[in-house]
Amino acid sequence: MKSKLMKTVSILIVTLVMVLCSVPAQAAYTPDFDLQSETVLLLNMDTGKVMYEKNADARVYPASLTKIMTAILALENVEDLDGTKVALKQYIQDMLYGKNASLGGILLGEEVSMRGLLYASMLQSANEASLMIGDYLGDGSLTQFAEMMNDKAKELGCTGTNFVNPNGLHDENHYTTARDMAKIAAYAMQNPEFVEIVNTVSMDIGPTNKHEQLVEITTNKVIVPSSIYYNPAVSGIKTGTLDEAGRCFVSTATKDGFTYLLVLMGAPFYNEDGTFMETMINFEETNKLYDWVFDSFKVKTVMEKGRYIADVPVRLSYEKDVVGLVADARLTALIPADVETSSVQLVPTLPESIDAPVKKGDKVGSVKLVLAGEELGEVDLVANESVEMSKILYYYDQAMELLDSFWAKFAILFVALLVVAYIALMILMNKHNRKRRMNQKRRRNL
Repeated sequence: MKSKLMKTVSILIVTLVMVLCSVPAQAAYTPDFDLQSETVLLLNMDTGKVMYEKNADARVYPASLTKIMTAILALENVEDLDGTKVALKQYIQDMLYGKNASLGGILLGEEVSMRGLLYASMLQSANEASLMIGDYLGDGSLTQFAEMMNDKAKELGCTGTNFVNPNGLHDENHYTTARDMAKIAAYAMQNPEFVEIVNTVSMDIGPTNKHEQLVEITTNKVIVPSSIYYNPAVSGIKTGTLDEAGRCFVSTATKDGFTYLLVLMGAPFYNEDGTFMETMINFEETNKLYDWVFDSFKVKTVMEKGRYIADVPVRLSYEKDVVGLVADARLTALIPADVETSSVQLVPTLPESIDAPVKKGDKVGSVKLVLAGEELGEVDLVANESVEMSKILYYYDQAMELLDSFWAKFAILFVALLVVAYIALMILMNKHNRKRRMNQKRRRNL
């Protein structure tokens, strides 16, 4: 029963993620500052609206953002995160030797719990921890684990992603897009254990058979209170850094009742003059985008319940020719703060007419609210008064409908044919009778 429920929930989450991250018809809004990151996607998680995007479908290298998918598979495929122990193998250590890859301090043969590996992978971006997870779930084959990653990406609706390893170290065939990464991150944030991990600043994953203590510290400076990049609205998720990928960062932020997800990839390491950037541009641009979206967009009431919208003609009534229609609900929407609600266009959908009787509150139509070509929502329209039906007009209308029906027309035609046939028969009978009388008269004359 539990497995069926979890499967149903999983399907619903996948559907939600795919809808939220579907390709928008139009580019969203543009902030009043330039961004140096190559690809960006800023998504409102509550409405599914893309607030800003830049090259969101361009193929890019994800670097350590890859580890989000690795964590998803670990959380979904390992039942006992604390009881499952994994040892660092020699081949994994050899893979990382001399590559200047970020590590979590795990030693050869050291046994670490799966939960500890998740903290090491997601906080300190420990490459050996990610490879250990992939080796365990892939039954000793990182290639098999990469297939699991790609299968999950397809399940989430990713169309521009291909993984070849669990940690994101550079490979020409290891790539994704900002839009796909948003789908993966949004799905991961549905898991409470994942959320807890990515919002942890530091974690001691010891003791192990090699260490009494093994502390992993997050690379995400935006959630560290002592950092110059600290933003209390931000939650998670993961950093990524490679020469080929630039500086990358995926995060969420919640404020004023709304949650946003931001994927930012390809932020530069160097200034235009070639000097190394002292600041972390991926964190700076993340905070600038969140400040912009929270300041620039507000929730406003674009439709009040009971607002008059239109009249619609009423048939079968002597007392009223039309009935007024009003909004049946209040509608709020996230719109630019400097836009007046009077700018919202109303696009009603109404019948040509309605028949009495009409009760106050009956649904008659609907109205869409549109701003700059974008639909903000739709509200039902209901009658604002009752209208009685005239029985005379009703019976007259029924009679006219009956006369206009196929069977009525058939009956009239049938009767008309009978009349014509009767008249023809009478004419023939009269002609026959005259002829008979004339023959009788001749016989008498003879």
